[in-house]
Amino acid sequence: MKNINTPEELLNFMSNNINYGYLGNNGRVYHFDDSDFDKDWYNKYVLQSHNDLEKNLYGTCFDQVEFEREWFFNHNFELKTFFVMLLLDYENYYPTHSFLAFKDKDMWCWFENSDYNNRGIHRFNSLDELLNNQLEKQINYLKTFNASDEELNHIIIREFNKPKSGISASEYLDYVIASKEINIKNLKK
Repeated sequence: MKNINTPEELLNFMSNNINYGYLGNNGRVYHFDDSDFDKDWYNKYVLQSHNDLEKNLYGTCFDQVEFEREWFFNHNFELKTFFVMLLLDYENYYPTHSFLAFKDKDMWCWFENSDYNNRGIHRFNSLDELLNNQLEKQINYLKTFNASDEELNHIIIREFNKPKSGISASEYLDYVIASKEINIKNLKK
């Protein structure tokens, strides 16, 4: 990590070395293609520190954002981290996403490694434009899981600060949901 000096170099390092998976509270690293990956996630997942992720080389978007946060913070970038999900009043299994945005001169950039289909550094004229783009991408993705229009009306974005390492999936979700609400009505076109 010490030889990584630019966001592009960080993305290159992550895309070549960090895979999608998670560390379980049993010490096991779950790989994306493990048969029990989804079944064990909610009860076994533990949020890794940036050092743990660098050692294990497997992490979800939750973990990867914290890894990215450490690098961007240490390189004096203005950064923000966000979480997007459907907040329903019943249990749901729709995908969620955490992501990092950083400011580069007068542009806001979405840094993405864990979402393979959108991997890259995406540049926007404003933070609102970036968030609107992410919101649209997440809505379109949720539609592939047959989320209804009514359910999609309950999408939220939260801006969150660094959570404590080692917390469970439920503790992480509680933390980010209770974080700063982004008014998405102002973002939608």
